[in-house]
Amino acid sequence: MAESRRDVIASITIFYMGFCLMYHIYTAPLSSNEISSSKATNKDLSISSVQRKPLSVLNNEESNTTEPWVKNVNCTPPDIEQFPRPVIDYATRRKGGLALHIFVSLYMFLGLAILCDEYFVPSLEKMCELLNIQSDVAGATFMAAGSSAPELATAVIAVFVAKDDIGIGTVVGSAVYNIAFVIGICGLFAGHVIYLNWWPMFRDCAFYLISILALLFALRDESVTWVESVLFLTLYTLYIVFMCFNQRIEKWAKGLQCLSCLNSRVSEPINGVSYHPLPDLGQTPVENSRNKFAVSDNIELSNIDAPLPPTEEEEGSIFSPPSGKCKKIIWVFSLPLLMSCYFTIPDCRRSRWEKYFFLTFLSSCIWIGILSYILVWMITVIGFTLNIKDTIMGLTFLAAGASIPDAISSLIVARDGLGDMAVSNAVGSNVFDILLCLGLPWFLQTVVVSPGSKITVRSRGLTYSTITLLLTVVFLLVATHLNKWKLDKKYGSILLVWYGIFMVVAVLYESSIFGNGGLPMCPSDF
Repeated sequence: MAESRRDVIASITIFYMGFCLMYHIYTAPLSSNEISSSKATNKDLSISSVQRKPLSVLNNEESNTTEPWVKNVNCTPPDIEQFPRPVIDYATRRKGGLALHIFVSLYMFLGLAILCDEYFVPSLEKMCELLNIQSDVAGATFMAAGSSAPELATAVIAVFVAKDDIGIGTVVGSAVYNIAFVIGICGLFAGHVIYLNWWPMFRDCAFYLISILALLFALRDESVTWVESVLFLTLYTLYIVFMCFNQRIEKWAKGLQCLSCLNSRVSEPINGVSYHPLPDLGQTPVENSRNKFAVSDNIELSNIDAPLPPTEEEEGSIFSPPSGKCKKIIWVFSLPLLMSCYFTIPDCRRSRWEKYFFLTFLSSCIWIGILSYILVWMITVIGFTLNIKDTIMGLTFLAAGASIPDAISSLIVARDGLGDMAVSNAVGSNVFDILLCLGLPWFLQTVVVSPGSKITVRSRGLTYSTITLLLTVVFLLVATHLNKWKLDKKYGSILLVWYGIFMVVAVLYESSIFGNGGLPMCPSDF
């Protein structure tokens, strides 16, 4: 079953990345003359010999220095300079060396799929079971924080090491990707129709809208102070406190109106298993298996002839090769990843490690951060080599790369019948990205690194970005209501079409086909 899920996940990610790659290869290649011209321009400007400044946010103290080029240069430093210098030089990458970076990217995809499927999601399930946490609450908090850990770690490191910021454009790209693409593929590949409860989506979307409004408030005067950063951290703290009392608040909210029409539902069978609705009994504790775990979403398992999940003994050892040539080839390639996880992460699915589920969760988050960092690094090198604008990369490749843990985790729990948990993870990750991934670096910059300083924000494209976020949330709620709160293939297709429309409009805007797409990238010798 785990191998089947990984096959589906691998197919989706490879298809998406392949589509984006082929699109960019055919639309943005550089000729040899353009490469030479770019290098010549690079020597003239000598941009790479000067310390680079942030892409979209400049510290006020730095902007008042005696370096006049900071104010006059009409380009933005490329994102590739935020990472270590590539081992393979630009010319070699253009002649075929880029294939190595593509291979490493796909290998990181595989590693994240294995990590989320065998360690990260099981640790969350065990956490819900033993601590009696609602599945949607766990999805909006622990799962969202764990899958978004790479973005937070990168942002915090950038403050102290690169003196850089996390771009608002990247947050926008990841946000739309989480809501439209992640939930869309959950609907397409869940394997059966899942009826969603209205409360988790309403709750998370409400906090997400508050997060967007807080972002608008913080950037109203094109600057951020410690007051706004504290506001962001306070709002996220309130979000967590709200989750602690979610069960009581949910019971009160559901008593305000009749929801019998939402509860009279039956999902379609899959693999001989039928899911029937239960009366609203409040929060049911999570039980000890993935199928029983689905009780928290108000579904029960009927048909005793359905296949049971493999026991600990049936799972076998990671060192035992599977049957079949293709599976053996995949196993050989996966073995270094399997061994690394096996020796560094306690498997809480096994009885002897069951009580160490939180250690499994923390170890998984660390590994997710490492693999995601390498993945985003490789994707950035690919985009720079193909001469793709960083802003476009942020909406396509980088948005996908940074949100791959969200996509994998949500798809895994959706295929287990936990639709509310999948949706809460997708929306909750956006709340985490805005309030914590922006708020914490801003707080560190204005309180720890440069106490009392202001962060000046360039407002170019901010209106477009904000409208995009608001429209996406509204569209999600309207589409869900019109589809009668069903997570199915039709619903998934609608969200993917919306995401495709957003992608086309955003790429056209950033390419200056209409509107002002912003400044071009500065030359670089990376």
